[in-house]
Amino acid sequence: MSQEKRRPDRLTALERWQTSELEDAKMKMAELNAVAAEKEAAVTRIEGDIANLHTMAREQAKDLSALDADALLRMNEFQALQQQQLQNARRHHEQAAQQADDAQRDVLRLFENLSVVQRLIERRQELATQEELRQAQKRLDEGALTRAPHAQPGSNGSEDQGHGS
Repeated sequence: MSQEKRRPDRLTALERWQTSELEDAKMKMAELNAVAAEKEAAVTRIEGDIANLHTMAREQAKDLSALDADALLRMNEFQALQQQQLQNARRHHEQAAQQADDAQRDVLRLFENLSVVQRLIERRQELATQEELRQAQKRLDEGALTRAPHAQPGSNGSEDQGHGS
């Protein structure tokens, strides 16, 4: 019986622990999602800078007198640098997004584990309630059986007294 009493305590402790783990995982996932969003914003910003550079180059190309070799060389070097920054930013964004996805899978796994424990606790509580009801019914039945011989027709005390005189 004492083992039965301890088992729900263990399940409750396991539920509290898994709830804590789930909450920690949710916070980590939120942080990683924020980092991934920042990395995505950096990619978008660099892509915008590259688009602006292309627009500026096209505008200067229309006015042939404004272009000199040195300016074209610097623009080309700057574009190469921005392309490298874009590749790095995309790589960092992909890594951050992967970490956020991994964190989301962890949250789902922990949620499933917690759900299993909660269903087990509910099932154990249902079984305990059913057992309590069975025991109560058993006591009622036993009480009825112990009172039954006294309450049978023909075994009434007044009838026995009348025949014995």
